[in-house]
Parts: sequence; structure tokens; C-alpha cells
Amino acid sequence: MRIEIERLRVDAVIGAYEEERLIEQTLWLDITLDYEAELATASDTFEHAVDYDALTRRLSAYVKESKFILIETAAKRCCDFLFESFPIRSVTVVVSKPSALERAETVRAIAQKPDQ
Repeated sequence: MRIEIERLRVDAVIGAYEEERLIEQTLWLDITLDYEAELATASDTFEHAVDYDALTRRLSAYVKESKFILIETAAKRCCDFLFESFPIRSVTVVVSKPSALERAETVRAIAQKPDQ
């Protein structure tokens, strides 16, 4: 089963420049995860599904407390965090930082963690 979460807003300290380390900036996270959903779909019960409300709350808190410098690091570590914290087979995280460049709408970093 594939679950996609689009534009999860997280306000966090992120950036390499001194002035960026003093403020929170908005990040948008797009998350795609695959998990074994046979039990969940057969029983139609929540207990066998991935709790994506808990997943987004925990991930948001993780990003806020981490205070990353690079969006590349944020994307990679978010993948690692989700893969280690939830019963998923693969995950892709896209971290977008719309305030990164004046000349562009956004800058994105994309990280993936496949089946192991």
C-alpha cells in the first residue's frame, strides 16, 4: 500500500547563514511511504494500519527540534527517522524551502530509503 502526504507544513530553524539560525522558516514536506497493508485492509481496522496522524506529528516535532543546517540533511534524516519509527517498507521525503532563493519559488531536496 502506498500512502502519500502532501505539503506537511513545518516551521523550523533551518539554514546555514547566521540570520537563518535566529528565526523559524516554513518547510513543506511531501512524504510517500509503502507498507504491508494486507491485515489492515482485510480487517478494516486502524490497529493494523500506519497511523499517519501520529507519523506527521512525530516527524514535525523531530524536524523542529533538530534545527538542521541543510535541507539535504533534513530530507535524509527524515527518511531514516520514519523508517526506524514506523513499520514501512520504503519512504521518500521531499523537503521544500520556499524562502531559500529570491529568484525561485522553492528549493527541494529529495531522499529515499528503499526496502532493505
